[in-house]
Amino acid sequence: MSESSRVFSATLLFFVAFYMLLVPLPPYLVDLGLADWQVGLVLGSFGIAALVGRPLAGLASDRLGRRTVILAGVVFFAVGVLAVLPTGDVLVLMAARTLQALGYVAVSTAATARISDLAPPARQGSTLARFGIAANVAMTLTPAAVDAALGRVTPVQVFYAAVLAALLCGALALSFGNRAAMSSFTTADNRLWVAPQSIRQPWLAAALLGVGFGVWLQFLPLLALRRGVEPVGLLYAVYGIAIILTRLATGPLQDRGRERLLLQAGFAAMAGGLGLFAFTATLPTFLMATSLVAAGGGILHPLLMALHVRFMPAAHRGRAVSTFYLGFDFGNGMGVWLLGFALQWWGLAALFGLAMVTSVVGLAVSTRCSSQQDSSAAVQS
Repeated sequence: MSESSRVFSATLLFFVAFYMLLVPLPPYLVDLGLADWQVGLVLGSFGIAALVGRPLAGLASDRLGRRTVILAGVVFFAVGVLAVLPTGDVLVLMAARTLQALGYVAVSTAATARISDLAPPARQGSTLARFGIAANVAMTLTPAAVDAALGRVTPVQVFYAAVLAALLCGALALSFGNRAAMSSFTTADNRLWVAPQSIRQPWLAAALLGVGFGVWLQFLPLLALRRGVEPVGLLYAVYGIAIILTRLATGPLQDRGRERLLLQAGFAAMAGGLGLFAFTATLPTFLMATSLVAAGGGILHPLLMALHVRFMPAAHRGRAVSTFYLGFDFGNGMGVWLLGFALQWWGLAALFGLAMVTSVVGLAVSTRCSSQQDSSAAVQS
């Protein structure tokens, strides 16, 4: 098995472990006797820790090596899961969830950096598109499988299974190379944040993508409930299948100088999908909207990450990945938080309509972003 295949398999195992917690953890916390607001504190600590931990993971993977950070992430995650079991103390549970988040950002950042190391420069976009399928497969299948199994197994048994899957990821990671070409690491650079001019507009595009995706992910169940569109599980399944098919179909186009067309197509698909969610209320239109959102994410996520990697030095590749995710996570978190006021004041149509507007803005940004990348490529050649 090639190292690229091992990195893919290890990442798939880790995301399976991560998504195993999605269904059983909230009710488990409730069964411990936590109030709803305490459950929110525990679950919400993940997002804050992930946002803070992402640049640390990028720097560590550049300075300490990819394999080292992946193994550390596996340990953090496994300890974070096991630490949930013997306690009902809110602060301890928040600390455990924080460890899970640090493990998540460490593995996802360092594994993506490693797959970028292994990808030929001319095929980084298509390689990242295929690599992202690991997370999509895990998200599509694991929560549904765990939900179906919970009648026969306990949440604690699921937690142990998640630890086992993470440890299998770590076992595979022992065979990974630790760094890119050693010459890339001769100059020490310990900056957490590296954002040269060439990636500032791609970073903004990543943040705008995060807004649309975050609104869809967080508010789809509420939208479907209030508009009487069921079943929500079908929509998530369609999303998973559609984003995998999109990555497979558009991956070969990612490295053929068609960045502008792909960026515009991706944001147009996101805008169209969010618009359908805003102004329709039938299952067929919701299925179409879900497919469009999935297509937009399937195009934009790997392409914007590839632009970050392509236009930053190899010595900063880990931080290139973490910088992309900082933009995406920032847009996701802040977008949901700020646009949540639109839900309170004007309702769900306004919420999804404003998210659609951010994707329209992404269309404009993508034109400038593409022009800038063309200029940079011309200078480099």
